[in-house]
Parts: sequence; structure tokens; C-alpha cells
Amino acid sequence: MLVLTVDTSTSRVVAGVVEVERPAAGAAVRVAEALRVRAQRVPVSPRGHMELLVPNILQVLEESQLTPGDLGAVVVGEGPGPFTGLRVGMATGAAFGDALGIPVHGVDSLAAMAASAVVAGRIGEGEPIVALSDARRREWYVGSYVFAQNRLRQIGAPAVLSPDEAVQEGVASTTAHSPGAEPFPEAEQAKSAGCALVCARATAESAADLVLGLEDRYSARLAEADAYPDPRGLVLAALSTLTVDVPEGSSSAAILAHGRDALRRPGQPLRARYLRRPDAAEPKPKVRSAAIDFAAADRPEPAPEQAPHAEATSPQLVALAPADSPALAAIEARLFPQDSPWSESMFRVELAAAHTQYWGLRNSSGALIGYAGIAAMGPADSPEFELHTIGLVPEEQGKGYSHLLMEALLDVADGANSPIFLEVRTDNVPAIGLYRRYGFTILGTRRNYYHPSGADAYTMRRAPRAVAARGRLIMGVESSCDETGVGIVALDPATGEVRECANVVASSMNEHARFGGVVPEIASRAHLEAMGPTMRAARRKIGNRRPDAVCATIGPGLAGALMVGAAAAKAYAAAWDVPFYAVNHLGGHVAVEALDKREVEEKAPRLDHAVALLVSGGHTQLLEVRGLGAPMRELGSTVDDAAGEAYDKVARLLGLGYPGGPVIDQLASRGNPTAIAFPRGMMRPQDSRYNFSFSGLKTAVARYVERAEKTGERIPIEDVCASFQEAVVDVLTAKALRACTDTGASVLLLGGGVSANRRLRELAAQRCAEAGVELRIPPAALCTDNGVMIAALGAQLIAAGARPSELQVGTDPMLDVSVPQLHCG
Repeated sequence: MLVLTVDTSTSRVVAGVVEVERPAAGAAVRVAEALRVRAQRVPVSPRGHMELLVPNILQVLEESQLTPGDLGAVVVGEGPGPFTGLRVGMATGAAFGDALGIPVHGVDSLAAMAASAVVAGRIGEGEPIVALSDARRREWYVGSYVFAQNRLRQIGAPAVLSPDEAVQEGVASTTAHSPGAEPFPEAEQAKSAGCALVCARATAESAADLVLGLEDRYSARLAEADAYPDPRGLVLAALSTLTVDVPEGSSSAAILAHGRDALRRPGQPLRARYLRRPDAAEPKPKVRSAAIDFAAADRPEPAPEQAPHAEATSPQLVALAPADSPALAAIEARLFPQDSPWSESMFRVELAAAHTQYWGLRNSSGALIGYAGIAAMGPADSPEFELHTIGLVPEEQGKGYSHLLMEALLDVADGANSPIFLEVRTDNVPAIGLYRRYGFTILGTRRNYYHPSGADAYTMRRAPRAVAARGRLIMGVESSCDETGVGIVALDPATGEVRECANVVASSMNEHARFGGVVPEIASRAHLEAMGPTMRAARRKIGNRRPDAVCATIGPGLAGALMVGAAAAKAYAAAWDVPFYAVNHLGGHVAVEALDKREVEEKAPRLDHAVALLVSGGHTQLLEVRGLGAPMRELGSTVDDAAGEAYDKVARLLGLGYPGGPVIDQLASRGNPTAIAFPRGMMRPQDSRYNFSFSGLKTAVARYVERAEKTGERIPIEDVCASFQEAVVDVLTAKALRACTDTGASVLLLGGGVSANRRLRELAAQRCAEAGVELRIPPAALCTDNGVMIAALGAQLIAAGARPSELQVGTDPMLDVSVPQLHCG
């Protein structure tokens, strides 16, 4: 079988294809001898993992005269290694495996270094091995191993230590096995002969000197001065791990046979072997000021109305039978009391018919909460399908459950490559929106279709899968901060319309809460863990179809976080052999306006000239927009704290926790925005017309609380929040409208996480109406970072004829807004 190998735990960028040969019956072949390198690339590039890895993978496949589809498994080094480079390799390897539907196996990179020396013939049978690599910060990674009976076994667990401690403890571990790690007999015999050091190039010279100081106690030799996990070493390390249950003394043929089978089976989820905690300290709890009345903050908010037994998990999709007719009739009566709901007997006949299929959703208690059905019409060899009502009990609506039912129906029609028809009330905007997202278009209107209400109906149609697939599916990957987002849109090549198909976001916000803000290292780790599940969830929404292009946020953003998403996106594009587009995160926030929001037949207006106000925890910017996907011009930005950052800092100052935006907004809704005259930053005539500053406002809040403490004044927390929030949104909206007036823009776009703020939306709408400016705000789910906005920007670039980005392109944490797409050079 053919195995793709990847490792980025050292200064080398390792990519290779290894063939695990099947030995002839009765042949006495060592396991290491059955590993044949078809091609490999192992350049030294300490900071080039992001740029080189995927292109090198494609080069080794080409040199081997292979395609990605020829691969049977992926083996990737999990470290230990420097964090940023390590995650590039892991994200890439995991994405290749996921895209191709093949197993991915993670291995200890130090073990792979040791195994590489074994395969190269530099280590004798049973000779203990100490592997050393550079951990930076004047520390080394160390692990000890022994190769015997065709397998590598760990002696000392990997650790990160100072260089002298690493050498001393590594060498010492080979003569005193840790409890629970029983040695091979050969290892016991080899102890008196000492051990072999395999050292990454940055550690070799110092390690040799340090060993000299141990000569009176230990015997050690430098076996490899430029060690790294090479392709054969990675596979040997994987086989050693996957064959631990093969009895000792088994033949190499038995070990290989078992190992080959194990490589074909799903591996454990990849887990980076960091060995260090993130460099973040939890701040001391903020003592609440006695000057502030926190009664409103401590009073629980009324819980939203919900079903008596709210679901913690998604309901189960089940096939329905005639026995379910009473429950269906009861739901139908609740949903359509004015339009002749179907009776129990009508459902019973329908469910018993050979040409219909019905599905339902049951909650954890077994109660039916929704249903949907589809009927085949016409000849059996070329049917057309009619979609019957998709219904959810009112208390379960708005939770996304309708997608579960819709996807079950579409699977039936797509399996027959047939069109689907339906009727829907012209005033049922949510249902029309749902159908449009799945590719249905309006054919016409049927007057007085529903009785006895007399309501009109749209007739809608979805083309057969083969025809619908002519629209280009564009995937977007977002990982610039603490949200892992994968979105998919459909681009109509004929009209340029862009339609949302999937939007899945995994947030690591809860992991940052105890630190009072986003910790870049924690965000990067979370992206690595969330990328695969998020990608699979998004692809399920399009029937696991292969997209026609992959786009990724390349900047601006957190450096490590950007690398995880971009590396994965490159790998998906390469594995699927589709174009890759490296796009601007800020341009994505504007590009959501490209999404076709029409619930009926009106044409979405063009966006030729607008001002965009992007407000989040990391950005506060005013941009001039002249067409979606076109270069933007920055008019102004914050000179210190972003608006969202100011919310978080003031919330912490007041003892309200993290994130600050939602809690301040909620408390402000009950307060007096004019109670405290907080300053408006950079609003004097001599100040910049478009730049922002919020650090002074934060300081003003702190000083106000301090003065109140001294005077014995007591202020309601809701008034503090309302007055602070009013100062923020007053400046944001005033400068945004000023920019519209100065540039002649007739549209103001509001985007970013803070655009979900109730008061910001309210004041922006009021001031835009007074100024005759059209205000456009994305749906709440598209305000925060998400993959749909990245896919939407990519779709606009593709529609405009932009060429794909090169797979060698790197990330740019400081990418300028004037660059919608990044290319090499």
C-alpha cells in the first residue's frame, strides 16, 4: 500500500510517499526492508513549512507517477516540536486524509527520528536510542527508544528540558526503564554497550559536548548529527505503534501483515504533543467596586420561552410508518389550522403508499416533533418528485432542524437524479428562504391555492442533481481568530448570483473566558482540533459533494491561527485537485453582501459604492467599497483599542466577565445612556475625521468609578453600561455617516462581531434614515467570523475572472485591506 508521510516538527519540511510492500510467503524480510520510498522532499526551511509543504506533496506524487486517489493512508508527525510549524503539518496531513477518505495516523516525531536512524542502518538491533531536537527557548525535546524484534518501543516518555538535563535524563533512561515499560530482552543485553544519540542538526554539536561530561557514568555515541523524521521512519514508527498487540517473537511477515491492515483502519484523532502549556496566565478575579450597584447584573434574565423539555442534542431522524398517522395529524392541525390540515386517515393512506417516503424527527423522549415527505411521480425509470410539507412543531422551529428533514428528502431525489417540485405559501418567508438555499427556484404563482384561506402559493422546482451541479460550489475556510468556520456557497456562472449552502462555525470562546481575552496559542490549538469536524459537518449539508474551489482567510489575523486554516484549505484543494484562493478576511466581511438574500423574485441591488464599518474585537475600520471583491480603501481605523476590545476591557474593569459585549449590551438596555457624560474619542475638529480611539473612554470609566468610590456615590451598573455603550456607538455611527457624506457613498455596510450590538444597529438605522443612506447589515450568524463570508468573497473573485492563488502562498497577519486576494511574489 502507498502511504503519504508528513512531518514539520523540525526545521525540515518532510513530505514523502512510502510503499509498504507485502513480503513473499516465507520470506525472511525485516520490517524496515519492506518500506520503499517512492519519492520524498525534505528541504531545510525553519519558517517555510506553510509555503513548501503542500507543493512538495504534489511534487512527490508527480515524481511517483501517482495521484492523490492512489494513496491508502497518511502518517503525520504529532511532535513534539515548535508549535507553529508542527500545526502546519498536522493540519495538512489531517486534511489530505479527510478529503480523500483515507485513514490518518499520528506518530511521536521523536520516535520517527529514532526509527529513521534504524532504517538508515545507523542503529544496531537492541541498541537504546536517545532522540534530541530543538524546542527553542534554550530547551530541547528528548525521548528514548529501543528497536528490537522489528519494532520500536518507547523507553522514556518525551519531555522538554534544558540541554544538559535532556542529555543526562535521556541517557539515564536507557539504563533504568520507567515503571510499566518492560524492555525487550535485547535491550537488557545492550545496556552495557551504552546508547546512541540521534540529534536534530540544531542540537548535535552541543549534545556531543554534553555527552563527554557523562563518560564516567554512561556510555553514549553520536549516531546521527542531522536527524529528522524521514518518510520511512514515520511509517516504521506508525507500524510499531499499530502492532503492539502482535505477540513478541512474531515473524516480520506477520508484523507487516498486521501493520498493513492496521494502516487501512481509521486512526485515532490527531493530538499535538505540545509538552508546554500556553504562555497565558489567568488574571486575578476583579474585585467589584462598592460604588456600583450590581443588582441588575446579578438578577437573572427571564429565560426565553421554550418547550418543557428543551433538547440538548439534535433529534433523531427516523422513517415513518402508518402507525405514526395520529401524531402527524396532530402536528398538521397545529401548523395549518386555516388551510384544511390533513386528517389521520389521509396520512395513513399516504404513508402506506408505495410511491411515498416519509421521515420524522423524534426528541430524546421519543415524541415526534417534525415530519417531511416526498412522492415519486411518473415512470419508474425517470420519475419526478413532489415534496410534501416539511413541518416542525412551533416550539422547535428556528433551531435548524428543518435541514435534517430537507437533506433526507433531497437524498431520495438526488439518488434518482430527478427534479423536485413543491408548493409554498407566498407569505411563508422562512420556508421560501430554506428552499432557495437548497437550490429551488420559483416557477410561478398559483392563485387561491390554499383553502379555505384563499392564500396564494409559489410553485418551486429544484433541478436534477446533474443539472444543479453546474452551479459552482465554493468552499471558504476561516480561522483568523477564535472561530473555526467552514462555509459553502453556490455561484451561478450565468447570473453571478451567490447562494449560501452551508455555514458551520466552532468557537473556542469558552476556552479563552478564564483568561479574559483571546489567547493566540489556545486559539491555534482549538482550530487544529475543530477543523476536521467542522469541515465534515459543512460538507454533509451539500451531500458530501466535492467543491469546485477552496478559499481561505490568509490575513489579517493571528499568525498561528491563520496557518491552521490556510494549511488545511490548501491540502483540501490539492487533494481534490481544485483551485485555491487566498483571500482577505476583512474583504470577507464585506462580501457577505454578495449573498442572494431574495426570498422571492426581486433582484438584489448592486453595490457600486459604499462605506463599510467593520467592528469587532480585533478591528474597527472604515473602508470605502467600490464593488464586491474589488480592492477596498481604508478611510480610518482605531489608533489603539478596537471597539470590541474596549467592551471586553471595560467589562473586566467592572467585574462583568468575558466576553464583555453581550453582557454590557444586555445591561445597557435597562440603563440610562445619558446618566454619565463619558467622552467621545477623537471627535474634536482638529482630530482625524475617520480614525477612532477607545482607550481614553476605557480610562474615563475607570476614573469615574474611582471618584464614585471616594465620594461614597452608588451608581447602577446598567447606567454605567448604557453610558459607556452610547459613547462607543455615537462615535462609530457619526464617523461612518461622515465618511458616507464625504465620499458620496449611498450605502453603509455594517459588519463584524460588534455589529450584532442592539444599540449600534438601532442608532445606525436612525442616522442612516436621517441622512438618506441605505443601511445593510448581514444576518446575525454572518456578522461574526465565518466561512461563508470567505466563500462569498472567493465567489466574487471567481466570477470576476481572478486567477487562483499559488499553493506556495503564505499567510500575512498584517494583510492590507487593499489586497482582496494574495499571490506569491
